[in-house]
Amino acid sequence: MSDQMKLIFFDVKARGEVTRLLFKLAGKDFIDCRLTMEEWAEFKPSTPKGQLPLLEVDGKVICESFAIARYVARELNLYGSSNWEAAVVDMIVESCSGLFEQGVRAYYAKTEDEKAEVTKKTAEVLQSTEKLAVQLKKGKFILGDEASLADTALYSIIEILQELLKDLKMDEYPTISELIKNYTEIPAVADWLKTRPDNK
Repeated sequence: MSDQMKLIFFDVKARGEVTRLLFKLAGKDFIDCRLTMEEWAEFKPSTPKGQLPLLEVDGKVICESFAIARYVARELNLYGSSNWEAAVVDMIVESCSGLFEQGVRAYYAKTEDEKAEVTKKTAEVLQSTEKLAVQLKKGKFILGDEASLADTALYSIIEILQELLKDLKMDEYPTISELIKNYTEIPAVADWLKTRPDNK
């Protein structure tokens, strides 16, 4: 595993927080590089797709947020211990990808009608994710006694959705809510949530 990985993103949670949480969960140091918009304008032409986040590893660059998260999770042993467990993690992560899409829609929603429509669609995706989580959950976390990328992705997107959609009723998704509660009680995670930059 690389001795030093560098996550490059903006000074926000959004699509970078999943990877930050993975590092914190594993107790692994990393470079948390947060660009200003001025720095981004200068840096953007050198990036693979003109997008962030990016992960620099041993002189190589990985783009796409979930590709980054998966790479880091594998490196930090947070992707399960078998091919089946990795598939379980992937099922949850793919569901979270759908929820992130709703988060983007919520961020750009301007009117109350638009926000209401996003809330409705988010509830539909959450309901299917809740059903999946009920089927897959093996203990305190999706894979059992230890948190993985699956729980990390779930926590990260739910936190963002709750900030963007005030009418979201998480009590309708008890399994997801329990997973999130358990995740926030992990000492390393709880410490990060208390000390990280206070941003959206």
